[in-house]
Amino acid sequence: MKQSLGLLEVSGLALAISCADVMAKAASITLVGLEKTNGSGWMVIKIIGDVASVQAAISTGVSFADQRDGLVAHKVISRPGDGILSHSVTPESESEPAPAPTPVVPHEEIPEDHAAPEAPQDAELISCNLCLDPACPRQKGEPRSLCLHSGKRGEA
Repeated sequence: MKQSLGLLEVSGLALAISCADVMAKAASITLVGLEKTNGSGWMVIKIIGDVASVQAAISTGVSFADQRDGLVAHKVISRPGDGILSHSVTPESESEPAPAPTPVVPHEEIPEDHAAPEAPQDAELISCNLCLDPACPRQKGEPRSLCLHSGKRGEA
């Protein structure tokens, strides 16, 4: 069966996604893609399927977009030429060559004697979490007024 191509141009990405959803629910079509056009935030929704399904889906999308004042243009090409479908609706992943796989380099293990030295445990020495002064008698969770530096914040 010959595929049909449907194009719906609307204003805005949110409306384009909503229209694509409504069209996919209205008829048995395949969503080929959403493309941003060259101005004013317009988006083109491309669908394919049999002629009746594409016409029904485009009709539904047109009425949905028109109710929201976002319809720009629409077109159904019933039996497009072979060159039209192969160039205009190929998914981007098929048109671009697959990237070359990156070689996996084995991770070199560091011997234990050359490992980075551990940082000193300053958390045991510091009692006040406000001033970070080991001489401060205040413990975390106690009132701020018990801190040695209480009221001296911001002074140099």
